[in-house]
Amino acid sequence: MSAAARPVVVHAQAVAGLGDDAIPLPKGSKRFLISGLWNDWDAVSTASTTGGPNRRPLFGALATSQAGVAIFPQLVAAEAGLRTLTGQASFALSLGALDAAGEVRQSVAPLGLSVGVSRRLSLRLLVPYVESRDVSELLLNRVGSTANVGMNPAYTASTGATARSTNGAVLSQLDRAQTQLTAEITRCASTTASGCDAIRANRAAAQALLARAGATRAAIASVYGDAKSGGAPVVPIDNGTAHAAVRTTIATLRTDFAAFGVTNIAEGAAPAGATTIYGPGGIARIVRDTAWKLGYDRLGNTRRAGIGDIDLTASYLLYDSFDGNQVRRLLTPQRGIRTMLTAGWRFGTAGADRTGDAFDVPIGEGANALLVRSTTDLVLTRSFWTSATVRAVKPLSDQIAIALPLRNEANVFDAFTVGDATRALGTRLELEVAPRLSIGQFFGISAAYLVRQWGADRYEGSGAPASDSERRSYEMPSRTMHAAAFGATFSTLASYVRGRSRFPAEVIYSHTLPISGSGATVPWATSDRLELRVYTGFPRR
Repeated sequence: MSAAARPVVVHAQAVAGLGDDAIPLPKGSKRFLISGLWNDWDAVSTASTTGGPNRRPLFGALATSQAGVAIFPQLVAAEAGLRTLTGQASFALSLGALDAAGEVRQSVAPLGLSVGVSRRLSLRLLVPYVESRDVSELLLNRVGSTANVGMNPAYTASTGATARSTNGAVLSQLDRAQTQLTAEITRCASTTASGCDAIRANRAAAQALLARAGATRAAIASVYGDAKSGGAPVVPIDNGTAHAAVRTTIATLRTDFAAFGVTNIAEGAAPAGATTIYGPGGIARIVRDTAWKLGYDRLGNTRRAGIGDIDLTASYLLYDSFDGNQVRRLLTPQRGIRTMLTAGWRFGTAGADRTGDAFDVPIGEGANALLVRSTTDLVLTRSFWTSATVRAVKPLSDQIAIALPLRNEANVFDAFTVGDATRALGTRLELEVAPRLSIGQFFGISAAYLVRQWGADRYEGSGAPASDSERRSYEMPSRTMHAAAFGATFSTLASYVRGRSRFPAEVIYSHTLPISGSGATVPWATSDRLELRVYTGFPRR
């Protein structure tokens, strides 16, 4: 057979690619989608102090060499009390170094059904099954030597009664000393009273001693506790320098009271110090300990699974130079253009965040939303074409249960209550430009450049004091992510149209990786997607 007599094999747009396109679904045909999407990130992108992008490890805001009141604000009063008890105005309590890192793994299995209603109109239902995991690592005081406070023994079952008795005894001695000295000051106010030389010589010092003893007593009750209950969740380590300074403060009071003839304070009197420090697994104990008043069910290393947000959309072919003819599209090597408009509704079936876990990774936004998408395909050669897509998601405001104060990564250890909030998620916009290249009639490669923008999310909480605006209102600023994607496709559509393949189907693999992010916190997530599209009722030549 001569070259001129050989059949000409043309490929046109034989193979689709990653992302959306404006290819219409033939009338009466159906497309079944079975897909797997795997998202993974262990870092986030935030705006730096200089205004540029800044990438840091997930949960990196919690990592510190000294876990003190900056991480655990419920210890502010305890630190103030220990500054009084130690006589050190700059004393900073510490549970030790906190190593913090995390990773989020999310698996999504979208199941979709598309139906060609007419040559230009098609409908699609997309139901995702989502599984999310956070793999967090919060290790406290890994080396065991960087803490100056430990567990308050007044809260421990084995030592609680003894510790509370010890604390109560110290407080009783201070109470009796103050009562006796007060009585002596009153008695010595009479000019006929005897044995008052010390008080008369320095009445101001006696009054100052009462004030110091009162402040010491209040600080001991606040930090260590009394005969009935514990104080702060942590106290100085029993053999540490801070507890030694507390002993010195009480010993000094004993000496000063004795100078005025008051000897109610026993030698060596001191509250019960900590004998156990928090180790690497301490965070898990802290978040469930009622003394810390956190109320978490758990913190991190959790799994969620279920149906995510469901999309129902309708697509209409606005213009197609191929006139919606799939045989012509697949077999005719000509330039062309087509545009498709898609609109639909997202059902917020996923539910909101769990309030009992600050690191919860939801399986969807859980908000009803309006969906709009516009895609234009530009066919340049028989094997090269490109798609440009604009997507918009407009979530509706809703009411959700939420932790108050509203949490971010840096304040997860703040005490909180559960209340209601009005949530107004910002509009989500996305621009995608995807060039595609067919390699023969079965294979293709494609790429995409994506710009994603999330509008500002606003929360207005209730159930908190009206004067406490930080607890009631919160806004997450808008954020933007730039990403690139690469993919490969295997398709039998062109072969099926020619009658050479038994089943019309497409298999598409794509990998997406972030390039840059700006604005509020954005997950630095990589994604892998594998799609199987199977058609029924597809036309043949």
